Amino acid sequence: MKPVSAIAFLFLALPTLASANDVDDAITKFIGAPGYQRLEAMDLERELDTLWLDSELVSPGGAVGPLEKAVLLAAGAIPSSRTRTAIAYGEMIDEQAGPVSFVDLRHYNLGPQIRLEAIASYGDDNVAPADEFGLGDHIAWRFVFTPMMNNAAILRDVSRRIISEDDAADDDCSGRPCLDPYASFEDIAEWQAVDSALPDWPAQYPNSSDQQATPAYAIAQLAVLGFWANAESGSYQWTGGEHPEAARNYQPYRFIDIDRDLGQDLMIDTVWRETLLNDDALSEVLFRRFQAGEVYLMQASVPR
Repeated sequence: MKPVSAIAFLFLALPTLASANDVDDAITKFIGAPGYQRLEAMDLERELDTLWLDSELVSPGGAVGPLEKAVLLAAGAIPSSRTRTAIAYGEMIDEQAGPVSFVDLRHYNLGPQIRLEAIASYGDDNVAPADEFGLGDHIAWRFVFTPMMNNAAILRDVSRRIISEDDAADDDCSGRPCLDPYASFEDIAEWQAVDSALPDWPAQYPNSSDQQATPAYAIAQLAVLGFWANAESGSYQWTGGEHPEAARNYQPYRFIDIDRDLGQDLMIDTVWRETLLNDDALSEVLFRRFQAGEVYLMQASVPR
């Protein structure tokens, strides 16, 4: 297993530039997928403005990356923390605009299902009301972000659809049934503990809830761990890393899964999987952040 510090060298590649027309066509296809309803991107960008804590800066939230912004919007759309989130990330390099991020995010509310299982075990009279378990639909999102001026990621286009219960019951989340609260990350890789300590940086948005990291902050910490963001100077900055030379169009190559409060105790378990590596020996690297009070960092790799 290669140490974390060495993994940064796996992503050195020359990007394939795309014309503006190619990018526009890709965005139209991605955002306009069957069943998705297009939303007003600027309205959602303004919703994010209410979360930034660095309001005195010229560009509040400007250092925040597309993955954090996507999950901030998705998490804010349903009033439940008992969730499972599956994210697929692809990227096109616009010859003028730079890296354009395509984020496919599915956000599942497992609160009602967990409540029904509790009722079956303990009886209706001994279980809290539905709103305490978390209300809200399963929602699929498609986001397109692009860098602009002092911002690492401005929302350029967005659409979403409601995921029906029948569809959700059939959906797969990185090899696990999306609605199975007992399906964990333990068996998906041979995890090894990471001894490195993560640096601290000033919070750019609320980074904790019930003394646990928010999904966006968990993603940010893994981004720093895997060198997709930088915090060595004491401040956070999304960089995105090098674009894999094997990735074509907006083909996803980065996958993030988040389980939150799916058991009796408060917890958040986040896995970042990077694929299409420019490496002769490894096909994937994975990083994991598990928190149930204490924070544990892990890593794994998949040989070719």
